[in-house]
Amino acid sequence: MQPQRDLPGLWLLLLSLFLLLFEVAKAGRAVVSCPANCLCASNILSCSKQQLPNVPQSLPSYTALLDLSHNNLSRLRAEWTPTRLINLHSLLLSHNHLNFISSEAFVPVPNLRYLDLSSNHLHTLDEFLFSDLQALEVLLLYNNHIVVVDRYAFEDMAQLQKLYLSQNQISRFPLELIKDGHKLPKLMLLDLSSNKLKKLPLTDLQKLPAWVKNGLYLHNNPLECDCKLYQLFSHWQYRQLSSVMDFQEDLYCVHSKKLHNVFNLDFFNCSEYKESAWEAHLGDTLTITCDTKQQGMTKVTLPPTVYTRLANLRANGLYN
Repeated sequence: MQPQRDLPGLWLLLLSLFLLLFEVAKAGRAVVSCPANCLCASNILSCSKQQLPNVPQSLPSYTALLDLSHNNLSRLRAEWTPTRLINLHSLLLSHNHLNFISSEAFVPVPNLRYLDLSSNHLHTLDEFLFSDLQALEVLLLYNNHIVVVDRYAFEDMAQLQKLYLSQNQISRFPLELIKDGHKLPKLMLLDLSSNKLKKLPLTDLQKLPAWVKNGLYLHNNPLECDCKLYQLFSHWQYRQLSSVMDFQEDLYCVHSKKLHNVFNLDFFNCSEYKESAWEAHLGDTLTITCDTKQQGMTKVTLPPTVYTRLANLRANGLYN
């Protein structure tokens, strides 16, 4: 008889839940459940390895990380999500079959900071393709079939710090990405390794600041051997730049259809790269912009007479 006495309470509970849902719907706050074929943990949606041909619809607006890797997506159209995902900071699309991305595909995700498009079938990076991603910091495009990189593909990406373009088919060095420092002012890593680069703008590369060269990876490319190439990389090796030190054995060039390590070009009898010299006289103050691995550093070198005066003042208790 006890269960019968509890029935009124159960019906009252169900009625209260119904009224609550009605009020939520009435206020325009739709109840969004976890999409089919996805696992949801708070604001993380994992829809990986589900053989999805399309992006699941009705994605929750609170989504912060969306994992769509290892599926069968081939096109990312402008309307891939009808919901504007302003909280999304990480989008994982690696290991799909993407061969087309609309120029408006990233309009719904303006606050994205991490985008993984690696291991897809992309061939070209068209102009303004990523321009809506003004908050993006890391972009992974390695292991695609990219041949052409439009000079405006990364326009308005002032926050981009790391760009991975390795294992593609790029044959022309996109120097405009790093030359003047205005297009991508925060870019500290550009990986162009394992492409089809044969010639490099060596003079322009040597003029780049050390903090840019430190993250410019060019190994595993069929570069043409010559003394200027040797001088470039031997100088980077002398400066202990990571882009050379981490992959010394993979830095090679081609001469007479044979591969040679870029540091072993004895048959050219190349001379070493010479640093620029500065001249100053006793009593002069010389201000030099330090070419270091850290961005924006300066150093002031004072003449010996200044150090002597400072020592005398300190001895007399007039300077600390």
